[in-house]
Amino acid sequence: MNRYSTWLVVGALFLSALAPRLYYLWESRQNPFFDAPVVDAQTFLVQAQSIADGELWGGPDPFWQPPFYTYFLAFFCWLFPASYFIAIRLVHAVFGSLSCLLVYVLARRAFGERVGRIAGAISALCGSFIYFEGELLAVPVEIFLNLLLLNRLVAAFDRRNSDRHWLVAGLIAGLAALTRPNVLLFTAAYCAWLYWCRRHETRRRALILFMLPVALVVLPVSWRNWVAEPDLVLISANGGVNFYIGNNAAYQRTVALHPGMAWEKMVMEPVRLGHTTAAAKSAFFLRKSLSYIAANPIDYLGLLLHKGMAFWQGPETKRNQDIYYARKYSHILSVLLWDRYLSLPFGLLGPLALLGLALSIRERDPPVAVLRLYALSYIASVVLFFPVARYRMPVLPVLIVFAAFGAWCLYLSIRRKAWAPAVGQVVPLGALLILCNLTAAPLSAEDAQLHFDLGEVHLRKGDYALAERYSRRAVELDPNYNYARHNLAVAYFHQSRYKEGEREALATSAQNPNRSDTQVLLGQIYFEMNKSDRAATYLQRALATDPESVKAHYYYARLLYRQERYQSAADHFALVVPSLPDDFWLHYQLGRALHQAGHTDAALHRYQQALAIDRRAEVLVAIGALHLLAQSSDEAGDHFRQALELDPHNPEAHVNLALLDLEDGRPQAAVDRLQQVLARGDVAMARRLLVEARRRMGRQ
Repeated sequence: MNRYSTWLVVGALFLSALAPRLYYLWESRQNPFFDAPVVDAQTFLVQAQSIADGELWGGPDPFWQPPFYTYFLAFFCWLFPASYFIAIRLVHAVFGSLSCLLVYVLARRAFGERVGRIAGAISALCGSFIYFEGELLAVPVEIFLNLLLLNRLVAAFDRRNSDRHWLVAGLIAGLAALTRPNVLLFTAAYCAWLYWCRRHETRRRALILFMLPVALVVLPVSWRNWVAEPDLVLISANGGVNFYIGNNAAYQRTVALHPGMAWEKMVMEPVRLGHTTAAAKSAFFLRKSLSYIAANPIDYLGLLLHKGMAFWQGPETKRNQDIYYARKYSHILSVLLWDRYLSLPFGLLGPLALLGLALSIRERDPPVAVLRLYALSYIASVVLFFPVARYRMPVLPVLIVFAAFGAWCLYLSIRRKAWAPAVGQVVPLGALLILCNLTAAPLSAEDAQLHFDLGEVHLRKGDYALAERYSRRAVELDPNYNYARHNLAVAYFHQSRYKEGEREALATSAQNPNRSDTQVLLGQIYFEMNKSDRAATYLQRALATDPESVKAHYYYARLLYRQERYQSAADHFALVVPSLPDDFWLHYQLGRALHQAGHTDAALHRYQQALAIDRRAEVLVAIGALHLLAQSSDEAGDHFRQALELDPHNPEAHVNLALLDLEDGRPQAAVDRLQQVLARGDVAMARRLLVEARRRMGRQ
């Protein structure tokens, strides 16, 4: 095939891959999770936003998750601060389309042009690819880097003067490891294979050129983790707990855990036993798993077999979110991703890939051998932990290559009327299709975690009626879902349904007495119900449980202010300022507390800080009142008039200006102003001052 034809295929494939991805992006804007990610996606985004805001070190602790995608996300949060939800997904779509081209190139090198085109077309229309490219997760970057690595390794092996290719491959392998460390198992397997199959005089140089960039990329992250906490964390600290989730006697329970009390109890176990560093906690879970394996080798082999079979099941098993929920907001995903009797895409691609792997077993060409080694080692890395859709995605492109090869071989056997080979392929393929789709059935939308997530999202968006609806349903499905019950109480609180909020918050607190945010919520509820003693009790409990709780300090300060304990209120407001340095109302309320406590200079400083954040009438009136106390009438009057420019009907500004009119001997002007205030509503201070103004007019 000439170069023109090749570029024509490449261009057509890229556009055919990009079009459905852009269409899905346009459709999925209606999905409530589009601009409100949850669980891991939220964790990635929160840390990325912190980095984009200038926290380049990535926080004070060792990385919990592999850091490359977080910084990748941070770059686009910094570059497009107002539209990063769309920008990131557009970049994902481009990466996904480029990955389809890389699949085509790999398949063509391994099995020829026809198989390359089939593999590229399957990748372009693979529903699970399209879904994950619409999420704020590392999957599209993982896939792209791993495919790029495979292409460079194949190129380096095929060319004599390949030093540059080995170096580039090592660099990519390092970045891929910082995105998903599973690739390190393939890297080790590839080095062993390379050492075995290369000539002695070339293999050592190739290994050095390949592994040196890997070390140069990974070790700075290890050093950064060591500086943050002097204990060894190679890339991220979540490896130990993830290994334990997939390797213990209660595997079915731990792999199904969602955010809640059970998860908290599990991850806090090493802390309760005195393991405080990230590395020590990770090592604790690793030792716990290894102890189980050593004590129960037969059971563990059965667990590995179970996980191996689960890897090949057609349905897309969720890790944090139900993948099939996204179909509700996308016509294209409804066609390309479904789970009724035959799961698409994996329920079809998995059996075809197994057929292709079996048919390619005698192939010894380096491109085929590298792809086969990658597929087997990456599958092993997933099964060693736990197989869910998100974690098997990086191996799916290579399985697509083998699936395309298997489909092409079957087609050739039928076309050539080679019936014996055809039957030998059709029969095992049919059996595999049945086995891989045994669990394929319509998945229920009645999932407690899904309803909890929807309730959480609508709480963030301020739609408290929907938050109530989804949180209540989550509690109905799982009465012990403590997080969902807490959110139900929050939704009631924001709808001023304090009795219902009190009921659910008390039930939440009874389930989890150490949960400080529920104690704060009860404090807020009783504050609004004017039950100050009960509010104080729960806010003090929250501070005893979590002395660093910003919300507890803030609401306790408000309660103290109401109780006219102004100095104590100011002390608690001041503790919140480092966490919310740009919060207008915090500085304003701190200024009011200091003002009432008699610290006028400190109060003026806080008011001026609030004014620098947001020029609002309330703070201008407060500054004017301070000048009035200091008998600076002209400055006070200027601030009151500036407040009226922002809020022409501000009653406090009008009352204070009426007071200045009286002091200046203009009672009629004061009467006129106060009557205008009272015409708009009853203001007690305006009524009292009006009596005084009329009395003074009677003297004139």
